[in-house]
Amino acid sequence: MSFAEKYGKKSTNTAQKIQKKSGAGIDELLKKKKEGGQKASQMKNKKNANADLIYLVKGIDDGRNAWYYVLVDRLKVSLFLKALNDDIIHLENYGKILYSAYGDEPPKDITDKIKEEYGVEDV
Repeated sequence: MSFAEKYGKKSTNTAQKIQKKSGAGIDELLKKKKEGGQKASQMKNKKNANADLIYLVKGIDDGRNAWYYVLVDRLKVSLFLKALNDDIIHLENYGKILYSAYGDEPPKDITDKIKEEYGVEDV
């Protein structure tokens, strides 16, 4: 082996580097990226399907007005709606509390997030 062969500049072709690191060709990587975009779209559709499970609950916590956005488990909706008539309700028993704070109303940035993330029309 000559000096030039041993110490010469090696190819810096990005596609070759990607293929060596990932073990996949460019076509395969592009296909995976497209599939990832489809999964993101499916996740967004799933969140939009949960729009009817988002509830804004207002109440008193430690003597102060408070609000909560709750994503209620689909199987617990009827129990949740009945529990809203009780004096005390543990929201975490019925789903996931997405956002909460003290105050009379949620701020606009939070309502905008709920609309954007879950496709809720009227919050």
